[in-house]
Order: sequence, then structure tokens, then C-alpha cells
Amino acid sequence: MRFIQPGLSILAVVMLLISLYRFVEGFQNWQEAREIKQRSLDELAELERERDRLKVRVEKLKTDELTKERLARRLSYIKPGEVVYKIVPSPDTPRK
Repeated sequence: MRFIQPGLSILAVVMLLISLYRFVEGFQNWQEAREIKQRSLDELAELERERDRLKVRVEKLKTDELTKERLARRLSYIKPGEVVYKIVPSPDTPRK
């Protein structure tokens, strides 16, 4: 009986150490999962803001004449009947 007691004590310590290791490993995994979740939520919020901004822009492009005009001018479109003048610098003019 005397020899069984130390063996059981060592076994109990080993089991305790294994349990502690598994607990710490699980805790680290849980923390990592929380961080991933938070990053995902932050990214989702950013994407939702971008979606809302684009919805407003689409609505303006559908309904606001001034927005349509600005976009058309930026793309170098002209209205029917307009005359386009292109100003080309003369060869004598020094470039900045």
C-alpha cells in the first residue's frame, strides 16, 4: 500500500497539469475568437457605412440633375448642340 500512494499522487499532479494546460489553451482560443469576432463586426460596420453612402449616391444619380451634369462633365460628355473648344498652348509658351 505504501508504494501505491506516491504513484497516485504523481498521477494526480500530472492530471492536474494536463487539465491546467488544456484550460489555458482553451482560454487563449476563446480570446482569439473574440478578437476575430470584433474585427469582423468592425469590418461589417464599415461595409454598411459604405453601402449607405453608395445608396445615397445612386439615388442622387437617378434623381438629381446637377449630380448627373457633374458626372457627365467629368467624363467629358457634351450636350447636343454644344461646341467644344480645345485650347492648346503655343510652342513658344514655356511650360511650368
